[in-house]
Amino acid sequence: MFLPPKVVRKFHFLSYFIKVMNIIKIAIVVAILGIAALFFIIRYNEQNTIQVTELKQGQIERITGMVNSVYISKDGHAFLKVADTSGEVSVIAFKNSNIDEAYNVGIGDQISVLGRVEEYKGQLEIIAKEIKIV
Repeated sequence: MFLPPKVVRKFHFLSYFIKVMNIIKIAIVVAILGIAALFFIIRYNEQNTIQVTELKQGQIERITGMVNSVYISKDGHAFLKVADTSGEVSVIAFKNSNIDEAYNVGIGDQISVLGRVEEYKGQLEIIAKEIKIV
């Protein structure tokens, strides 16, 4: 069967366009998977743990240390003192942050804390985003 050249060009262009769109879809999926993998690698890499003396205000940091004191306020906020070999820092887990692990720690437990470093009354403290018993 003979097709006019215009129809053949349209058909060729359409099949080319579909192939390009499929390649773009695959590229987007691979890019999203790569970004997700990097996020989890960075987030859960224990080498990102720093010492208490290296804390800087305004940064999100991870420390690992031993719990020296635990206080749960009547409002349900958890206040911890965590120490490593370089020093001690206050860690606050507000009730609305839903960090259940903060209520399960005891004095002497080794924990890993991820949170934002803030200053309160001239002292650095960590507002916890995540607490894990290690």
